[in-house]
Amino acid sequence: MGLFDFLKSKEAGEPTPPETKKISVKASLDQIENSVFTTLKPLGFKKKGRTFNRQIEKGIFQVINFQAGPYPIGQHYEVPGLRENLYGKFAANLGVCVHDLYKLLHPTTSKTFYKDYDCQMRIRLGTLLKGREYWWTIANNVDDIAEEVSKGILTVGNKWFEGVDSKEKIIENFGTPPYTFTRRAKLDVALIVWLEDKERGTKLFNNYLNAIPNSKNGHKEYVEGLAKELGIETKLD
Repeated sequence: MGLFDFLKSKEAGEPTPPETKKISVKASLDQIENSVFTTLKPLGFKKKGRTFNRQIEKGIFQVINFQAGPYPIGQHYEVPGLRENLYGKFAANLGVCVHDLYKLLHPTTSKTFYKDYDCQMRIRLGTLLKGREYWWTIANNVDDIAEEVSKGILTVGNKWFEGVDSKEKIIENFGTPPYTFTRRAKLDVALIVWLEDKERGTKLFNNYLNAIPNSKNGHKEYVEGLAKELGIETKLD
C-alpha cells in the first residue's frame, strides 16, 4: 500500500489496526494505574508492575492488582454466556496475604512482594462497588476512571481491608460477607490458627478434613498429605 492509498483508506474510515489498538489499551491502563498509585503511595503502598503491596503489620500484606482483559485469539474466542471478550477492559483485584501461612505452604519460596494470586483472601473492587462482577472499560476518560478506582479503594476497599487487617480479624471474619470465599478458605483459617494455637488449629483442621466429600479430585488426599507433612494429627470420622 502506497502513501496515498494509506491516506485515502484513513479518510474512508478504515478501522484502526489491532496492533495500534493493543498499544493504546496498554498505554491507557498504564496511565490509570500510575494515577491510582500516585494517590496510594503516600499511604505506604509500593509498586511492581501492575501490583501494589503494603505491609500493615508484621507478616500481613495488602495487595492491589490491575488485571487487563486478555487479547482475544481466534475468530470464535467470544462465546456468549460462556466466555466474554474482556479485551479493552480491566479489573482491580484486592487481596490480603498472611506471610506465615504462605511460607508454611511454600517453604522453598522466598518472597517479600506478593501477587494477588498469592493471597488467601481475595475480592474484586468492582464487586464491592457494584455488587456484581465488574470490569472497567478502558476509554478516553482515563482520568475519570482513575478517580473512581482511587475513591473506591479508599472507601469500600479500605473498609474491606480493615476487616482482615490482623490474624484475629481474619479468623473472626472469614466466611461471613463480604469475606465469603471458597470452602478452601476454612483450611487457611485452620492453618492460621494452628500456627498460633496447635490444639485449636488441629481441631479446625480435622473439621475441614472430615467435611471434604470423597471425590475423584484428590483434594482429601492432598489435605491428608499436608497434615502428615506438618505433623498435624488427623482424626477421621
